[in-house]
Amino acid sequence: MRWIFVLLYIITALLAVSCIPKYEESGMRVFENPSSVSNSFLYFGLILAFTAFVLIMAKKSEKFLRFFMYLLVFVSVYYVLIPFLGVLSLVIAVIVIALLIKKPNWIVINASALLLAAGITSMFGISLEPFPVIILLVILAVYDALSVYRTGHMIDLADSVIKMGLPMLFIVPSKKEKPMLLGVGDVVIPNILVVSAQTFVRAPIIGFLNIPALTALLGGVFGMIALVVVAERFKRPHAGLPFLNAGAILGFLIGLMIS
Repeated sequence: MRWIFVLLYIITALLAVSCIPKYEESGMRVFENPSSVSNSFLYFGLILAFTAFVLIMAKKSEKFLRFFMYLLVFVSVYYVLIPFLGVLSLVIAVIVIALLIKKPNWIVINASALLLAAGITSMFGISLEPFPVIILLVILAVYDALSVYRTGHMIDLADSVIKMGLPMLFIVPSKKEKPMLLGVGDVVIPNILVVSAQTFVRAPIIGFLNIPALTALLGGVFGMIALVVVAERFKRPHAGLPFLNAGAILGFLIGLMIS
């Protein structure tokens, strides 16, 4: 069942790429200068601040944290959908929050997570050129490894998110064991490089992806397969980004060389 994560990874990438024209037309770029490496460090800083906030509030006031996270999901869903649905995206955002509050089962959580993952991946992918993205992926891979294997605070973060039933994890239920989990960030971060390559690199196209974007996607898929194999062999939480980011970067570089 864990192999479903590979499928979710691919679907996220393809949906994110399909969002590019609408997002560019609507001016949905997050950063004004997509070539600036400082954007990568700003992104990393925001992740650190968000992680610290969630961990602190999970201990201080879970009610406030729950309200804040629902508000964040509401705003995210609205902005992800507005280029496609206009004002109707407000209605969809309300429905998503209502379902997450009333029926936070794994289907609702996964569907919401997939929607958010595709939109966020596309928005950041069109906002950063490949070089700043690669810098970001390297930084986050190191951070992910440290936060899982050394400090363990990423595991605490996942526990808090699970309790609140928020779409920040993909969940695959299992009858015999605990549910299998994959962070939305593990799908978003490496696929930002796929969208960035599709947006900024001029290269031959295969299907509807240019070669560096396609090979970055395939590299990430191989990274996901490696992660699944390791997770099946060693039954404990694992950092996903070292596998996924390394695969995406290597795939992208191969694509540049052969295109």
